[in-house]
Amino acid sequence: LLFLGVLAYVNGSLLSNPRVMFAMGEDGSLPKIFATHNKKSNVISFSLTVFSALCIIILYFSQEFEKLLTFTIFLDSFGMILSAATIFWFRKKTKHLDGTGIYKMKLFPLMPVIFIAAYLFVATSITIADPKAALTGVAVLAAFVLIYFLLHRKKNNH
Repeated sequence: LLFLGVLAYVNGSLLSNPRVMFAMGEDGSLPKIFATHNKKSNVISFSLTVFSALCIIILYFSQEFEKLLTFTIFLDSFGMILSAATIFWFRKKTKHLDGTGIYKMKLFPLMPVIFIAAYLFVATSITIADPKAALTGVAVLAAFVLIYFLLHRKKNNH
């Protein structure tokens, strides 16, 4: 069951993450090469290749299933926390639309706060249990944030 669960997670990641890279390429957040696709098969081969290469590099350095799982869950915690936190930003930005049929969430803001707290607990638990995995996760996240801002700055200078 664990193998099937991991296989499902990898399948979801392999389907979604390259598409995110493709969309970021179209948006200009990543270089335009990420937005290319094969005209004949419509496959987003560049984004898929880059994502697969990153996965292989991570596999090479982690070498143990537990390390890989810990590292991945720690990084996913950041993504989940930030994704849930955007609900507050969007609600504030669209406050003028209240009462006009905008999506309402029952028990708001309690449910997003519980969700964020749960993932904070997971990230904190990983940090306590495996500080090296947490530091590696923070370093990888910081590196990609730095790359993003460098590319974004370069785009704004042109």
